[in-house]
Amino acid sequence: MKLFKIAFGLILFSLSPVSAAVNGEAMVCDGKGNCQTEAEYQAYLNSPDYYCNYYAKYIWKESERAYGKKQYAYTEERLMKIKSLKEEGISSCGAGNRAAGEEKLLQAIRIISFTPPAK
Repeated sequence: MKLFKIAFGLILFSLSPVSAAVNGEAMVCDGKGNCQTEAEYQAYLNSPDYYCNYYAKYIWKESERAYGKKQYAYTEERLMKIKSLKEEGISSCGAGNRAAGEEKLLQAIRIISFTPPAK
């Protein structure tokens, strides 16, 4: 029985999504089985379009996904404004004007932030 507990513990530890090491390099995992080296992760975080992608994904989660729509008391006008700001922001980011794109995306996030919760 003791051997079983040790083996089970080792299996759980080896499947841990928090971090791992491959060839001496630290790995960062997201909990879904997607792992990358620490250097790759830092390069991703420091990429020029990181904020554009992050803000767009946040807007999608909070205003377009069914779960997000249940969390806030959106009016149709607010949803249309958020969607148009998101589209403008993504197109500006794609055209290389990241500062303007990020500002449009932040405007949409401000609308989400000041929307009252659903009852």
